Amino acid sequence: MRIFDTRTGYGWISIALHWLTAIVILTIWFIGSSITNDLAAGSSATLRLHTSIAITAYVLLWARIIWRFKQRHPDATPEQRGTFYQIGKYTHYVILAAVAAMLVSGPLMAWSRGEPIYVFDWFTIPGPYGMNMDLYAILHPIHVWGSRIIIVGTALHLGGVYKHAAFNQDGTFGKMLVAARED
Repeated sequence: MRIFDTRTGYGWISIALHWLTAIVILTIWFIGSSITNDLAAGSSATLRLHTSIAITAYVLLWARIIWRFKQRHPDATPEQRGTFYQIGKYTHYVILAAVAAMLVSGPLMAWSRGEPIYVFDWFTIPGPYGMNMDLYAILHPIHVWGSRIIIVGTALHLGGVYKHAAFNQDGTFGKMLVAARED
Protein backbone atom coordinates (compact mmCIF):
# COMPACT_ATOMS: atom_id res chain seq x y z
CA MET A 1 0.00 0.00 0.00
CA ARG A 2 1.49 3.32 -1.10
CA ILE A 3 1.17 5.98 1.63
CA PHE A 4 3.31 8.74 0.10
CA ASP A 5 3.10 10.33 -3.35
CA THR A 6 5.19 9.00 -6.17
CA ARG A 7 6.70 10.93 -9.05
CA THR A 8 3.53 10.42 -11.13
CA GLY A 9 0.76 9.70 -8.62
CA TYR A 10 -0.79 10.29 -5.22
CA GLY A 11 -0.42 8.20 -2.07
CA TRP A 12 -3.12 7.46 0.47
CA ILE A 13 -2.27 10.50 2.60
CA SER A 14 -2.86 12.87 -0.34
CA ILE A 15 -6.02 11.04 -1.35
CA ALA A 16 -7.46 11.13 2.18
CA LEU A 17 -6.56 14.80 2.67
CA HIS A 18 -8.09 15.68 -0.72
CA TRP A 19 -11.47 14.05 -0.07
CA LEU A 20 -11.76 15.09 3.59
CA THR A 21 -10.91 18.67 2.66
CA ALA A 22 -13.41 18.63 -0.21
CA ILE A 23 -16.18 17.52 2.16
CA VAL A 24 -15.29 20.12 4.79
CA ILE A 25 -14.87 23.00 2.31
CA LEU A 26 -18.14 22.32 0.49
CA THR A 27 -19.96 21.98 3.81
CA ILE A 28 -18.66 25.24 5.29
CA TRP A 29 -19.15 27.04 1.95
CA PHE A 30 -22.78 25.90 1.78
CA ILE A 31 -23.42 26.95 5.38
CA GLY A 32 -21.41 30.16 4.96
CA SER A 33 -23.49 31.21 1.96
CA SER A 34 -26.51 31.43 4.30
CA ILE A 35 -24.88 33.54 7.01
CA THR A 36 -26.03 36.93 5.72
CA ASN A 37 -29.69 35.89 5.63
CA ASP A 38 -29.44 34.40 9.11
CA LEU A 39 -27.83 37.52 10.57
CA ALA A 40 -30.45 39.72 8.89
CA ALA A 41 -33.10 37.64 10.66
CA GLY A 42 -31.38 38.35 13.99
CA SER A 43 -29.78 34.94 14.50
CA SER A 44 -26.12 33.96 14.61
CA ALA A 45 -26.75 30.18 14.59
CA THR A 46 -25.54 29.73 11.00
CA LEU A 47 -22.42 31.80 11.64
CA ARG A 48 -21.64 29.76 14.75
CA LEU A 49 -22.16 26.47 12.88
CA HIS A 50 -19.93 27.64 10.02
CA THR A 51 -17.22 28.75 12.45
CA SER A 52 -17.51 25.63 14.59
CA ILE A 53 -17.01 23.28 11.65
CA ALA A 54 -14.14 25.38 10.29
CA ILE A 55 -12.32 25.49 13.64
CA THR A 56 -12.91 21.77 14.22
CA ALA A 57 -11.29 21.06 10.82
CA TYR A 58 -8.63 23.78 11.17
CA VAL A 59 -5.65 21.45 11.64
CA LEU A 60 -6.86 19.14 8.85
CA LEU A 61 -7.18 22.06 6.42
CA TRP A 62 -3.71 23.40 7.25
CA ALA A 63 -2.33 19.85 6.93
CA ARG A 64 -3.83 19.63 3.43
CA ILE A 65 -2.28 22.94 2.38
CA ILE A 66 1.15 22.25 3.84
CA TRP A 67 1.20 18.67 2.53
CA ARG A 68 0.47 19.69 -1.06
CA PHE A 69 2.97 22.55 -1.13
CA LYS A 70 5.61 20.31 0.49
CA GLN A 71 4.91 17.25 -1.67
CA ARG A 72 4.32 19.30 -4.82
CA HIS A 73 2.23 18.02 -7.68
CA PRO A 74 3.09 14.69 -9.27
CA ASP A 75 4.58 15.01 -12.73
CA ALA A 76 2.30 14.77 -15.72
CA THR A 77 1.98 11.39 -17.36
CA PRO A 78 2.54 11.38 -21.16
CA GLU A 79 -1.25 11.53 -21.63
CA GLN A 80 -1.56 14.61 -19.39
CA ARG A 81 1.23 16.83 -20.70
CA GLY A 82 0.26 20.22 -22.03
CA THR A 83 -1.47 23.45 -21.23
CA PHE A 84 -4.45 21.89 -19.46
CA TYR A 85 -2.15 20.05 -17.06
CA GLN A 86 -0.52 23.35 -16.11
CA ILE A 87 -3.92 25.06 -15.72
CA GLY A 88 -5.10 22.23 -13.47
CA LYS A 89 -1.95 22.26 -11.37
CA TYR A 90 -2.03 25.99 -10.76
CA THR A 91 -5.79 25.94 -10.16
CA HIS A 92 -5.10 23.54 -7.27
CA TYR A 93 -2.47 25.88 -5.84
CA VAL A 94 -4.78 28.91 -6.13
CA ILE A 95 -7.56 27.02 -4.35
CA LEU A 96 -5.18 26.06 -1.55
CA ALA A 97 -3.92 29.64 -1.22
CA ALA A 98 -7.54 30.83 -0.99
CA VAL A 99 -8.25 28.25 1.73
CA ALA A 100 -5.20 29.53 3.63
CA ALA A 101 -6.51 33.10 3.33
CA MET A 102 -9.86 31.91 4.71
CA LEU A 103 -8.19 30.15 7.64
CA VAL A 104 -6.42 33.37 8.58
CA SER A 105 -9.18 35.89 7.82
CA GLY A 106 -12.03 33.88 9.43
CA PRO A 107 -10.83 33.85 13.04
CA LEU A 108 -9.44 37.39 12.75
CA MET A 109 -12.86 38.59 11.54
CA ALA A 110 -14.61 37.14 14.60
CA TRP A 111 -12.10 38.69 16.95
CA SER A 112 -12.17 42.06 15.16
CA ARG A 113 -15.93 42.13 15.80
CA GLY A 114 -15.01 41.79 19.48
CA GLU A 115 -16.44 38.26 19.70
CA PRO A 116 -14.87 34.99 20.73
CA ILE A 117 -14.85 32.06 18.32
CA TYR A 118 -17.64 29.68 19.31
CA VAL A 119 -16.92 25.99 18.81
CA PHE A 120 -20.35 24.37 18.98
CA ASP A 121 -21.44 24.51 22.60
CA TRP A 122 -18.17 23.02 23.73
CA PHE A 123 -15.99 26.08 24.31
CA THR A 124 -15.02 29.50 23.01
CA ILE A 125 -11.69 30.89 21.88
CA PRO A 126 -11.38 34.47 23.13
CA GLY A 127 -9.79 37.07 20.92
CA PRO A 128 -6.25 38.31 21.52
CA TYR A 129 -7.42 41.90 20.97
CA GLY A 130 -10.57 43.97 21.30
CA MET A 131 -13.06 45.13 18.70
CA ASN A 132 -11.50 46.69 15.63
CA MET A 133 -14.08 47.35 12.92
CA ASP A 134 -11.47 48.92 10.63
CA LEU A 135 -9.64 45.58 10.58
CA TYR A 136 -12.95 43.78 10.05
CA ALA A 137 -13.64 46.01 7.03
CA ILE A 138 -10.39 44.75 5.49
CA LEU A 139 -10.81 41.08 6.44
CA HIS A 140 -14.41 40.58 5.38
CA PRO A 141 -13.82 41.23 1.65
CA ILE A 142 -10.76 38.95 1.77
CA HIS A 143 -12.93 36.19 3.24
CA VAL A 144 -15.71 36.75 0.69
CA TRP A 145 -13.30 36.79 -2.26
CA GLY A 146 -11.51 33.74 -0.89
CA SER A 147 -14.80 31.83 -0.95
CA ARG A 148 -15.48 32.96 -4.51
CA ILE A 149 -12.03 31.88 -5.65
CA ILE A 150 -12.53 28.48 -4.01
CA ILE A 151 -15.89 27.96 -5.74
CA VAL A 152 -14.68 29.11 -9.18
CA GLY A 153 -11.53 27.01 -8.75
CA THR A 154 -13.60 24.02 -7.68
CA ALA A 155 -15.85 24.44 -10.74
CA LEU A 156 -12.74 24.49 -12.96
CA HIS A 157 -11.40 21.47 -11.11
CA LEU A 158 -14.65 19.55 -11.62
CA GLY A 159 -14.63 20.52 -15.30
CA GLY A 160 -11.15 19.03 -15.54
CA VAL A 161 -12.32 15.87 -13.82
CA TYR A 162 -15.17 15.57 -16.31
CA LYS A 163 -12.80 16.21 -19.24
CA HIS A 164 -10.43 13.49 -18.09
CA ALA A 165 -13.14 10.97 -17.25
CA ALA A 166 -15.43 11.51 -20.25
CA PHE A 167 -13.12 12.57 -23.06
CA ASN A 168 -9.49 11.75 -22.34
CA GLN A 169 -10.17 8.54 -20.41
CA ASP A 170 -6.53 8.68 -19.30
CA GLY A 171 -6.92 7.42 -15.74
CA THR A 172 -6.43 10.83 -14.14
CA PHE A 173 -9.62 10.58 -12.07
CA GLY A 174 -8.49 7.19 -10.78
CA LYS A 175 -5.36 8.82 -9.34
CA MET A 176 -7.55 10.34 -6.61
CA LEU A 177 -9.30 7.06 -5.85
CA VAL A 178 -6.46 4.55 -5.59
CA ALA A 179 -2.91 5.18 -4.41
CA ALA A 180 -0.13 5.11 -6.97
CA ARG A 181 2.06 2.09 -7.39
CA GLU A 182 5.81 2.38 -7.20
CA ASP A 183 7.37 4.44 -10.02
